[in-house]
Amino acid sequence: MTMSFPSSNGLQQQVYATLGDYLRRDPTVLHPEDSLRDDLGLDSLQTIELVYQVESAFDIQIPDEDFGRLQTIGDVVTYLGERTGLTNNPVLPTKSSAKAKKTSIHSTTNNKAIAQPRSKSSTP
Repeated sequence: MTMSFPSSNGLQQQVYATLGDYLRRDPTVLHPEDSLRDDLGLDSLQTIELVYQVESAFDIQIPDEDFGRLQTIGDVVTYLGERTGLTNNPVLPTKSSAKAKKTSIHSTTNNKAIAQPRSKSSTP
């Protein structure tokens, strides 16, 4: 069975699939402008549960102070795009590669030799 999503964007497809699963709705009937509270009927506890589902699906932590930004489905897609850098990426990484990317720390060091000023010898 092939599902038709509002966009071919892989991030958006995964968000819609996650929301559809949580809401027990067909993801193809969801729209970016749908309000989580007004259109989907979520109360504050359900919104927290939904955020937990999104965090699990995308292997990220959403700080409490960012909850206010998540008013519509489009807001959720935009937020996750910003957090994951996957806005234009049609294929999402697996959880294991996302964890590896999340936990890898890259540090750079400057190993260049410091140029010492040349002393002029004053040989008469």
